[in-house]
Amino acid sequence: MKATTTSQQNQSLIDGIRCFQELTTSDRPLGTKELSERLGLNMIKVNRLLRTLKAIGMAEQNPQKKYRPGPVVHVLAAQSFHSSALFRAATHVAIRHPYGDRTLAIGILWKDAVVYMYHALAGQNPAEGLGGYHLYHASQSSIGTALLAEMDDDELEQCVAGWSPEVRAGLSGTIAEIRRQGYASQRDAAGRVNNIAATFSVGGAKAGIAFTDMVIGEGEVERRVAELRTLIGEIESYA
Repeated sequence: MKATTTSQQNQSLIDGIRCFQELTTSDRPLGTKELSERLGLNMIKVNRLLRTLKAIGMAEQNPQKKYRPGPVVHVLAAQSFHSSALFRAATHVAIRHPYGDRTLAIGILWKDAVVYMYHALAGQNPAEGLGGYHLYHASQSSIGTALLAEMDDDELEQCVAGWSPEVRAGLSGTIAEIRRQGYASQRDAAGRVNNIAATFSVGGAKAGIAFTDMVIGEGEVERRVAELRTLIGEIESYA
């Protein structure tokens, strides 16, 4: 019999984590059939995974027998905050900088998606911006493209290998521009900048920070980039 190597992946564990992640990022409880379709897994396997997650408190069922995150999610949230220097530093600085004219967002790249740890709308109480966890495809996010630009070419190619040809077509130009500028930017239909993002690192973990939901002229871009750099300096100093 062939010996099992330590480098082999445990697919059941991977599928269980994917299942739990899908529950935590959903805005509503999910049934077994819908979850299996989202994950591309057999319903029998998904049912087994959900029962296992429920048994250890990572999932629970509502009266309609659909699944949602269980009580363990609160424990994991507290433990994650304690163990993540990136999360502590970024959120500590972010909540001290409320903005009335723009959204402040901080996110990380997970595979080819961006998940926001902080996302406070203009005029919103900064505390409400904590845990802005929704996933967005990296190509649709200035933070996502800024973080992609930080990758070397081989790593970038591996990350975008499964993207559609249409999405990949314009990526190389975007990445080249970000690398040249040192930050990412997006424009509205009139060509006005409405989104800028830059990257930073805490303890070796990379993240992106952005000002969004604004309309600024070319003369204001460098000033806003400088403001982002100041926030990055505060975050990295706090850590």
